[in-house]
Amino acid sequence: MKKIVLEEPHFNRGDVNDYLLRSTMSRVKYKGQGFPVFNAPKMIKRGDIVIESDNFGHYAGELNIAKRDMVNTGRSNVVGHVVEEEVFLLDKIKPWQKFEFTL
Repeated sequence: MKKIVLEEPHFNRGDVNDYLLRSTMSRVKYKGQGFPVFNAPKMIKRGDIVIESDNFGHYAGELNIAKRDMVNTGRSNVVGHVVEEEVFLLDKIKPWQKFEFTL
């Protein structure tokens, strides 16, 4: 999961929604690799970095960033969080725009 977050290229899909920034290339590259549920809190908070589990079907391995708080269906693993002083940047990322994570 760390490799997906830190080493893979990311871009926000063009079909934007109000809840998530979606970076989908990891689900294509890592298809069939296995993404078990291991950290699925009841709530996903704004700024949470999420990788979808195998229980999410063909979305398994997709990286998302929550733009709003939402209920977790139990299929989404929270693998990190955008630091609070940078969460405002989520509202600045446009469709098809590239982004990356740094430690």
